[in-house]
Amino acid sequence: SIAYPSLHYCQQTALPLRVKNDEYPRKTRTARRRRFSKRAVIIAIIISSILTLVGFIVVWESVVSFFGSSTSSLTNSLQTGATHNDGGSRHLDRSKFYEQRPLDRFSELQYALEHSKLVLLYFAASWCPMSTPISDALDEAFGKGDVLLTRNGQKKTLSIVYVSSDKTLEEYTEYTRKRHWLPIPFESPEKNQLKRHFATCAHRELEELQFDRKHEIPTGIVIESRTQGIITTNGADDVEELGA
Repeated sequence: SIAYPSLHYCQQTALPLRVKNDEYPRKTRTARRRRFSKRAVIIAIIISSILTLVGFIVVWESVVSFFGSSTSSLTNSLQTGATHNDGGSRHLDRSKFYEQRPLDRFSELQYALEHSKLVLLYFAASWCPMSTPISDALDEAFGKGDVLLTRNGQKKTLSIVYVSSDKTLEEYTEYTRKRHWLPIPFESPEKNQLKRHFATCAHRELEELQFDRKHEIPTGIVIESRTQGIITTNGADDVEELGA
């Protein structure tokens, strides 16, 4: 015959069906601490990166200014004293030494380029779930607008230019109206021109735009305003990985 365990034994060894009253609050507090730690790391990395870039720009401008002043007299003498073999005067063509700045043709970018040292081109969309943590991190780091350039005309260190992949004007307006960004107007043709220039867009836009995409959204491209050179194209990827 089979010996079944007694009711007393089952009562002594059965697992509790309910957790203690303070278990869920304790787990909630732990989860909140972890989320806060991740956000703190993201904000610290963003701020330290920008401060590093600003320091590099200041040093670079000092070096360029020093060497530029020391060579200006030599350049002037070359311009005025260079001659052809037949004795006629010859002027140096500056276009041979200085390339045209590639972003000058985008009128919507000129305010940001002229009033901030760094420009973050932020390719994203309100409907994109991967854009949400990056936008939230940018809000936490620069939400007060003390560092970001606005339309008040005061020069600042950084400007965020939003290049939208939103589906409608309503989505675009709702996503940008409370943020200290400088969004490219929704109806502006330069919005898609910038996407082609940097080969960056959402997957759903590929059929319309017809180009070989290098970067998907969200992507953050940091530009040095004076030279219009690209400092990094991974401005959003690092934040996405840390915030995942």
